[in-house]
Amino acid sequence: MERSLVKANPCSGWRHVRWRPAGLTAFVVTLVISQPSLARKIHSYEPLMMDPYATIYVNDGSCSAGKVLKVQGMPKNQRRRKSCVPLSDITGGLPASSPK
Repeated sequence: MERSLVKANPCSGWRHVRWRPAGLTAFVVTLVISQPSLARKIHSYEPLMMDPYATIYVNDGSCSAGKVLKVQGMPKNQRRRKSCVPLSDITGGLPASSPK
């Protein structure tokens, strides 16, 4: 009886796959860039319920052309803070799509 002298590679399989530094860096950069754009969504109407101290932007036509309504939620028994801000400040200079 002869025993096989070939040993199995301990690094084989998906358990030992390592991310390359360039791939990991690209993933982190993509994640950081995408998060601010998700936070600046412009709504077509003001929601009934809002978290305290949350900020949303509403384009319902209540402000003049080129501006949107900035609504900040407040704790109980306080009114929401509302102000009109230029659309260019929110989008970072990019043209915004028209509401449907």
